[in-house]
Amino acid sequence: MGNKFIPFEFVSPTYSLFHFKLMVASYITAQQEIADRVSTWADQLAESLTENYRRYHIKQLTINSVRFAKKDNGSVLGYRPDLSDYANQQLAEIENGTAKLMKFKVYTGKKYYKIVQQEFDTFRDRNEYRDGSVNCFIDKKTGEVYKPASWKAPAKHVRYDMRIIQQREYLLNPDNIDWAGGYLYMR
Repeated sequence: MGNKFIPFEFVSPTYSLFHFKLMVASYITAQQEIADRVSTWADQLAESLTENYRRYHIKQLTINSVRFAKKDNGSVLGYRPDLSDYANQQLAEIENGTAKLMKFKVYTGKKYYKIVQQEFDTFRDRNEYRDGSVNCFIDKKTGEVYKPASWKAPAKHVRYDMRIIQQREYLLNPDNIDWAGGYLYMR
């Protein structure tokens, strides 16, 4: 018989054109709500990564302030009170809010949000945050999180989906993720 076009009224007589337009409008509204939420979730993930790095840095400085203050510390560097003093100075700066720690920033592209690591650069008195490497990509429409393949493109496989509450809560907890991107390897 072949493929013949069947008017919409005959396919589903229980739905009018009004109902069809209403369903399409609600679908478009739902898609826009998800896109708006993904933007918020991307910002929250960047904040969570920044907090994870802050905690990591405090932990390392605390270890170093104790290790290098001891005469027999077992370190290759040996007794180094200057390193211990430096670690204590850094800890004091973190405590009073003047430390220039690494942070993460969200950039908006055509298809993805790109979360980029930024470090404070003091070389030649620049004294500004400069972009480092890409931490992850997030699809703007779906909230799917990807490991970066390069500066411009994500890897092929989805690592997390932020629409799934359990995965989103996992990602937004600084205790679960790693500022270096280890959480993005295939599970």
